[in-house]
Amino acid sequence: MPIVYTCAASHAPGLTAWADAAPADQKAKLYSAFETIRDELQAARPDVILLLTSEHWANFFEHVGAFCIGRGETFEGPVEPWLKVPKTDVKGDPKLSEALLERAYASGFELNFSHEMRLDHGSMVPLHFLTPEMQTKVVPLMFNTLAAPRATPARCVGLGEALRPVLEAWPERIAIVATGGLSHDPGERGHGFIDTDFDATFIDRLTRADLPALASYRDAEIMAAGAGTAELLAWLCMAGIMGQTQPRLVAYEAVKPWATGIGIISYSKAA
Repeated sequence: MPIVYTCAASHAPGLTAWADAAPADQKAKLYSAFETIRDELQAARPDVILLLTSEHWANFFEHVGAFCIGRGETFEGPVEPWLKVPKTDVKGDPKLSEALLERAYASGFELNFSHEMRLDHGSMVPLHFLTPEMQTKVVPLMFNTLAAPRATPARCVGLGEALRPVLEAWPERIAIVATGGLSHDPGERGHGFIDTDFDATFIDRLTRADLPALASYRDAEIMAAGAGTAELLAWLCMAGIMGQTQPRLVAYEAVKPWATGIGIISYSKAA
């Protein structure tokens, strides 16, 4: 069964934790965009979501791998009590996790795996907007975006390409949701910095499905747009999965109070 829906969305905690800090027009545009992709996702009726995401020191401290897939029956989240997202147990899908893990190993990608992964705002903010009832199974695939060395952009695109056959052949309806980004520098000396030029170039390459250009990014180039910008490794994996399919930009806003260039992308054609 083909992948039934794919989208990407930023996961800035300000979207829920301090929503009214943003200018009203920017908040309205982004909330409307989330409504758009939520409606598209629900119309696609996925049985399971592959969530391409990152964490923020909620699970990995002494052992940090490039990629980690969740194999649990459930995942607890969010870990942040201030996020204004109800705490819940998100249902997992160990069978799909195992299939993706085996495919990754067979393709030369040695993913780590966890049976007890905890979800923070990086996963729970998008899920809160997209699946507020939390009834859809989720397989989280986390990317190390915090501690160098990180996987290269080319490696993340390649991982997506390697996983695509399993996703396309899976008997259930699968949605892909990538989270994180765009440019931001949380908790660093440049906190609040948003590189709109970087964001515009990245979005242009993504919406043209220019995989060679996306894979050509270097870690230093991404980090120059802010430490949090490395979360776009998840978006690059999504691009690898989707190949030459071109997405559309649903919304982009550089939201200063949320300290993030927030983008929302959909692979569904506009109605």
